[in-house]
Amino acid sequence: MKQIKVFSPATIGNIGPGFDVLGLAVKNLGDIVEARRLSGGKIRIAAVHSSVPLSCDPRKNTAALAAANVFKYLNIKGGIEMTLHKGLPIGSGLGSSAASAAAGAFAANYLYGAQLSLEQMILAATEAEAVVSGGFFADNTAPALMGGATLTRCCVPLDVTRIGSIRSLKIVLVTPNVVVLTREARKMLPKKVPMEHFIANMANTALITAAFAKNDYSLFSRCLNDVIVEPVRSKLIPGFDEVKRNALKAGADGVAISGSGPTMFAITDNLQKARTIEKQMVLTFNSLGIASKSWVTTVDSQGTRLI
Repeated sequence: MKQIKVFSPATIGNIGPGFDVLGLAVKNLGDIVEARRLSGGKIRIAAVHSSVPLSCDPRKNTAALAAANVFKYLNIKGGIEMTLHKGLPIGSGLGSSAASAAAGAFAANYLYGAQLSLEQMILAATEAEAVVSGGFFADNTAPALMGGATLTRCCVPLDVTRIGSIRSLKIVLVTPNVVVLTREARKMLPKKVPMEHFIANMANTALITAAFAKNDYSLFSRCLNDVIVEPVRSKLIPGFDEVKRNALKAGADGVAISGSGPTMFAITDNLQKARTIEKQMVLTFNSLGIASKSWVTTVDSQGTRLI
Protein backbone atom coordinates (compact mmCIF):
# COMPACT_ATOMS: atom_id res chain seq x y z
CA MET A 1 0.00 0.00 0.00
CA LYS A 2 1.56 3.28 -1.10
CA GLN A 3 -0.38 5.76 1.02
CA ILE A 4 -3.26 5.85 3.47
CA LYS A 5 -5.43 8.59 4.90
CA VAL A 6 -6.59 8.44 8.52
CA PHE A 7 -9.21 10.53 10.32
CA SER A 8 -9.29 10.98 14.09
CA PRO A 9 -12.20 12.82 15.76
CA ALA A 10 -12.34 15.67 18.22
CA THR A 11 -13.02 14.71 21.81
CA ILE A 12 -14.57 16.16 24.95
CA GLY A 13 -12.32 15.36 27.87
CA ASN A 14 -13.80 14.89 31.37
CA ILE A 15 -17.44 15.20 30.18
CA GLY A 16 -17.97 17.62 33.06
CA PRO A 17 -17.28 15.98 36.45
CA GLY A 18 -15.24 12.99 35.19
CA PHE A 19 -11.84 14.67 35.42
CA ASP A 20 -9.12 12.61 33.68
CA VAL A 21 -11.55 9.65 33.67
CA LEU A 22 -14.34 10.23 31.13
CA GLY A 23 -14.02 11.19 27.47
CA LEU A 24 -16.29 11.43 24.44
CA ALA A 25 -15.65 11.44 20.68
CA VAL A 26 -17.74 13.83 18.57
CA LYS A 27 -18.63 13.83 14.87
CA ASN A 28 -17.53 16.04 11.98
CA LEU A 29 -14.47 17.60 13.63
CA GLY A 30 -11.00 16.16 13.71
CA ASP A 31 -7.52 15.78 12.21
CA ILE A 32 -6.45 13.93 9.08
CA VAL A 33 -3.09 12.26 8.57
CA GLU A 34 -1.86 11.12 5.17
CA ALA A 35 0.90 8.56 5.63
CA ARG A 36 3.20 6.24 3.71
CA ARG A 37 6.00 3.88 4.61
CA LEU A 38 9.49 5.35 4.48
CA SER A 39 12.70 3.42 4.10
CA GLY A 40 15.67 3.75 6.41
CA GLY A 41 13.69 3.89 9.64
CA LYS A 42 13.07 7.62 9.34
CA ILE A 43 10.05 9.37 10.83
CA ARG A 44 9.23 12.49 8.89
CA ILE A 45 6.51 15.14 8.96
CA ALA A 46 6.35 16.32 5.35
CA ALA A 47 3.94 19.18 6.07
CA VAL A 48 1.43 20.47 8.57
CA HIS A 49 -1.59 22.28 7.19
CA SER A 50 -2.91 24.37 10.05
CA SER A 51 -4.39 27.79 10.73
CA VAL A 52 -1.43 28.48 13.02
CA PRO A 53 2.25 27.54 12.53
CA LEU A 54 3.10 24.09 13.91
CA SER A 55 6.44 22.35 14.05
CA CYS A 56 7.36 19.62 11.58
CA ASP A 57 10.03 18.42 14.01
CA PRO A 58 9.13 14.75 14.72
CA ARG A 59 10.36 15.21 18.29
CA LYS A 60 7.71 17.86 18.94
CA ASN A 61 4.73 16.62 16.90
CA THR A 62 2.36 14.19 18.61
CA ALA A 63 1.57 12.31 15.39
CA ALA A 64 5.26 11.54 14.87
CA LEU A 65 5.86 10.77 18.54
CA ALA A 66 2.96 8.32 18.55
CA ALA A 67 4.26 6.62 15.40
CA ALA A 68 7.67 6.24 17.05
CA ASN A 69 5.99 4.62 20.05
CA VAL A 70 4.20 2.17 17.76
CA PHE A 71 7.50 1.12 16.21
CA LYS A 72 8.95 0.71 19.71
CA TYR A 73 6.10 -1.62 20.71
CA LEU A 74 6.44 -3.55 17.43
CA ASN A 75 10.19 -3.76 18.06
CA ILE A 76 11.00 -2.67 14.52
CA LYS A 77 12.95 0.13 12.88
CA GLY A 78 9.95 1.43 11.03
CA GLY A 79 9.86 4.49 8.85
CA ILE A 80 6.93 6.73 8.03
CA GLU A 81 6.22 10.02 6.31
CA MET A 82 3.11 11.94 7.34
CA THR A 83 1.27 15.03 6.22
CA LEU A 84 -0.96 16.42 8.94
CA HIS A 85 -4.14 18.34 8.19
CA LYS A 86 -5.25 20.06 11.38
CA GLY A 87 -9.01 20.32 11.55
CA LEU A 88 -8.89 21.26 15.21
CA PRO A 89 -7.64 24.52 16.71
CA ILE A 90 -4.71 24.36 19.12
CA GLY A 91 -5.48 24.92 22.81
CA SER A 92 -9.22 24.61 22.24
CA GLY A 93 -10.11 21.83 24.68
CA LEU A 94 -11.24 19.59 21.82
CA GLY A 95 -8.39 17.09 22.05
CA SER A 96 -6.30 18.58 19.26
CA SER A 97 -2.98 17.00 20.25
CA ALA A 98 -4.76 13.72 21.05
CA ALA A 99 -6.38 13.57 17.61
CA SER A 100 -3.01 13.98 15.92
CA ALA A 101 -1.46 11.37 18.20
CA ALA A 102 -4.30 8.90 17.62
CA ALA A 103 -4.10 9.33 13.85
CA GLY A 104 -0.31 8.93 13.90
CA ALA A 105 -0.48 5.77 16.01
CA PHE A 106 -3.24 4.27 13.86
CA ALA A 107 -1.42 5.07 10.61
CA ALA A 108 1.91 3.61 11.73
CA ASN A 109 0.28 0.46 13.07
CA TYR A 110 -1.81 -0.04 9.92
CA LEU A 111 1.11 0.45 7.54
CA TYR A 112 3.10 -2.21 9.39
CA GLY A 113 0.53 -4.96 9.55
CA ALA A 114 -1.99 -3.73 12.17
CA GLN A 115 -0.42 -5.95 14.83
CA LEU A 116 -1.03 -3.79 17.91
CA SER A 117 -4.16 -4.00 20.02
CA LEU A 118 -6.40 -0.97 20.47
CA GLU A 119 -5.09 -0.62 24.04
CA GLN A 120 -1.49 -0.55 22.80
CA MET A 121 -2.35 2.15 20.27
CA ILE A 122 -4.03 4.18 23.02
CA LEU A 123 -0.91 3.86 25.14
CA ALA A 124 1.32 4.92 22.23
CA ALA A 125 -0.87 7.97 21.60
CA THR A 126 -1.19 8.84 25.29
CA GLU A 127 2.57 8.77 25.82
CA ALA A 128 2.96 11.06 22.81
CA GLU A 129 0.35 13.51 24.05
CA ALA A 130 1.97 13.63 27.49
CA VAL A 131 5.00 15.29 25.92
CA VAL A 132 2.98 18.40 25.02
CA SER A 133 0.20 18.36 27.62
CA GLY A 134 2.27 17.97 30.76
CA GLY A 135 0.19 15.06 32.06
CA PHE A 136 -0.28 11.36 31.37
CA PHE A 137 -4.02 10.83 30.87
CA ALA A 138 -6.16 9.04 28.28
CA ASP A 139 -9.48 10.87 28.46
CA ASN A 140 -8.90 12.25 24.94
CA THR A 141 -6.75 9.61 23.26
CA ALA A 142 -9.02 6.72 24.32
CA PRO A 143 -12.29 8.07 22.86
CA ALA A 144 -10.42 9.37 19.81
CA LEU A 145 -9.31 5.82 18.99
CA MET A 146 -12.26 3.83 20.36
CA GLY A 147 -15.17 6.15 19.56
CA GLY A 148 -18.15 6.83 21.81
CA ALA A 149 -17.68 7.51 25.51
CA THR A 150 -14.80 5.93 27.39
CA LEU A 151 -13.77 5.50 31.00
CA THR A 152 -10.11 5.35 32.01
CA ARG A 153 -9.80 3.51 35.31
CA CYS A 154 -6.02 3.64 35.35
CA CYS A 155 -3.21 4.81 33.09
CA VAL A 156 -0.36 2.73 34.56
CA PRO A 157 -1.12 0.02 33.70
CA LEU A 158 -3.59 1.27 31.12
CA ASP A 159 -7.17 0.17 31.83
CA VAL A 160 -9.71 1.75 29.48
CA THR A 161 -13.32 0.76 28.82
CA ARG A 162 -15.63 1.94 26.07
CA ILE A 163 -18.89 2.59 27.89
CA GLY A 164 -21.17 3.32 24.94
CA SER A 165 -23.08 6.09 23.24
CA ILE A 166 -26.33 8.07 23.45
CA ARG A 167 -28.06 8.18 20.09
CA SER A 168 -30.39 11.08 20.86
CA LEU A 169 -27.67 13.32 22.28
CA LYS A 170 -27.13 16.64 20.52
CA ILE A 171 -23.98 18.52 21.48
CA VAL A 172 -23.43 22.24 21.03
CA LEU A 173 -19.75 23.21 20.92
CA VAL A 174 -18.71 26.85 21.14
CA THR A 175 -15.03 27.82 21.04
CA PRO A 176 -14.29 31.44 21.94
CA ASN A 177 -11.23 33.09 20.46
CA VAL A 178 -9.21 32.43 23.61
CA VAL A 179 -6.32 29.98 23.97
CA VAL A 180 -6.12 27.79 27.08
CA LEU A 181 -3.17 25.40 27.13
CA THR A 182 -3.68 22.13 29.00
CA ARG A 183 -0.27 22.37 30.66
CA GLU A 184 -1.16 25.75 32.16
CA ALA A 185 -4.75 24.80 33.05
CA ARG A 186 -3.49 21.83 35.09
CA LYS A 187 -1.29 24.07 37.21
CA MET A 188 -4.28 25.85 38.73
CA LEU A 189 -6.13 22.73 39.91
CA PRO A 190 -6.95 22.63 43.65
CA LYS A 191 -4.71 20.48 45.85
CA LYS A 192 -7.53 19.70 48.30
CA VAL A 193 -11.31 19.54 47.84
CA PRO A 194 -14.17 19.37 50.36
CA MET A 195 -15.57 15.89 50.92
CA GLU A 196 -19.06 16.95 49.78
CA HIS A 197 -17.64 18.18 46.46
CA PHE A 198 -15.77 14.92 45.96
CA ILE A 199 -18.97 12.97 46.61
CA ALA A 200 -21.00 15.15 44.24
CA ASN A 201 -18.52 14.74 41.37
CA MET A 202 -18.15 11.01 42.00
CA ALA A 203 -21.93 10.54 41.92
CA ASN A 204 -22.33 12.56 38.73
CA THR A 205 -19.47 10.69 37.06
CA ALA A 206 -21.00 7.36 37.98
CA LEU A 207 -24.38 8.40 36.58
CA ILE A 208 -22.82 9.62 33.33
CA THR A 209 -21.19 6.21 32.98
CA ALA A 210 -24.57 4.53 33.46
CA ALA A 211 -26.21 6.92 30.99
CA PHE A 212 -23.83 6.06 28.17
CA ALA A 213 -23.88 2.35 28.99
CA LYS A 214 -27.70 2.38 28.85
CA ASN A 215 -28.03 4.81 25.91
CA ASP A 216 -30.20 6.94 28.21
CA TYR A 217 -30.25 10.69 27.61
CA SER A 218 -32.57 11.37 30.55
CA LEU A 219 -29.91 10.08 32.94
CA PHE A 220 -27.17 12.15 31.29
CA SER A 221 -29.26 15.32 31.43
CA ARG A 222 -29.31 15.13 35.24
CA CYS A 223 -25.61 14.92 35.99
CA LEU A 224 -23.54 17.28 33.84
CA ASN A 225 -22.29 19.28 36.82
CA ASP A 226 -18.69 19.72 37.96
CA VAL A 227 -18.24 21.41 41.35
CA ILE A 228 -14.47 20.92 41.63
CA VAL A 229 -12.59 21.79 38.44
CA GLU A 230 -15.07 24.01 36.59
CA PRO A 231 -15.18 26.78 39.24
CA VAL A 232 -11.40 27.15 38.88
CA ARG A 233 -10.93 26.72 35.14
CA SER A 234 -13.96 28.82 34.23
CA LYS A 235 -11.93 31.87 35.28
CA LEU A 236 -9.79 31.31 32.17
CA ILE A 237 -12.85 31.75 29.92
CA PRO A 238 -14.09 35.37 29.74
CA GLY A 239 -17.88 35.45 29.97
CA PHE A 240 -18.21 31.84 31.08
CA ASP A 241 -20.95 32.49 33.63
CA GLU A 242 -23.04 34.58 31.25
CA VAL A 243 -22.71 32.08 28.40
CA LYS A 244 -23.66 29.17 30.64
CA ARG A 245 -26.61 31.02 32.11
CA ASN A 246 -27.97 31.99 28.67
CA ALA A 247 -27.48 28.47 27.30
CA LEU A 248 -29.54 27.06 30.16
CA LYS A 249 -32.21 29.69 29.61
CA ALA A 250 -32.31 28.68 25.94
CA GLY A 251 -33.12 25.12 26.94
CA ALA A 252 -29.81 23.32 27.49
CA ASP A 253 -30.02 20.47 29.98
CA GLY A 254 -26.40 21.02 31.00
CA VAL A 255 -23.34 23.09 30.17
CA ALA A 256 -19.70 22.37 30.94
CA ILE A 257 -16.12 22.99 29.83
CA SER A 258 -14.68 20.67 27.20
CA GLY A 259 -11.38 19.39 28.54
CA SER A 260 -9.30 22.27 29.82
CA GLY A 261 -11.25 24.77 27.71
CA PRO A 262 -11.91 27.32 26.39
CA THR A 263 -14.51 25.35 24.39
CA MET A 264 -17.82 25.08 26.19
CA PHE A 265 -20.40 22.43 25.38
CA ALA A 266 -24.11 22.23 26.02
CA ILE A 267 -26.42 19.23 25.71
CA THR A 268 -29.98 18.63 24.54
CA ASP A 269 -31.89 15.88 22.74
CA ASN A 270 -33.66 18.24 20.35
CA LEU A 271 -31.97 19.53 17.17
CA GLN A 272 -34.09 22.69 16.89
CA LYS A 273 -33.36 23.50 20.52
CA ALA A 274 -29.67 22.87 19.88
CA ARG A 275 -29.64 25.54 17.18
CA THR A 276 -31.28 28.02 19.56
CA ILE A 277 -28.74 27.22 22.29
CA GLU A 278 -25.88 27.61 19.82
CA LYS A 279 -27.15 31.02 18.73
CA GLN A 280 -27.50 32.28 22.30
CA MET A 281 -24.03 31.13 23.32
CA VAL A 282 -22.41 32.78 20.29
CA LEU A 283 -24.40 35.99 20.76
CA THR A 284 -23.38 36.16 24.42
CA PHE A 285 -19.69 35.89 23.55
CA ASN A 286 -20.20 38.48 20.81
CA SER A 287 -21.83 40.89 23.28
CA LEU A 288 -18.63 40.69 25.32
CA GLY A 289 -16.47 41.43 22.30
CA ILE A 290 -15.30 37.82 21.91
CA ALA A 291 -15.48 36.08 18.54
CA SER A 292 -16.25 32.38 18.57
CA LYS A 293 -16.80 29.32 16.38
CA SER A 294 -19.67 26.91 16.95
CA TRP A 295 -20.92 23.52 15.89
CA VAL A 296 -23.90 21.30 16.57
CA THR A 297 -22.79 17.69 16.55
CA THR A 298 -23.42 14.20 17.91
CA VAL A 299 -21.41 11.28 19.26
CA ASP A 300 -18.79 9.74 16.95
CA SER A 301 -19.17 6.03 17.61
CA GLN A 302 -16.44 4.91 15.20
CA GLY A 303 -13.31 6.65 16.43
CA THR A 304 -10.08 6.81 14.42
CA ARG A 305 -10.43 5.16 11.01
CA LEU A 306 -9.26 4.95 7.41
CA ILE A 307 -10.95 7.32 4.99
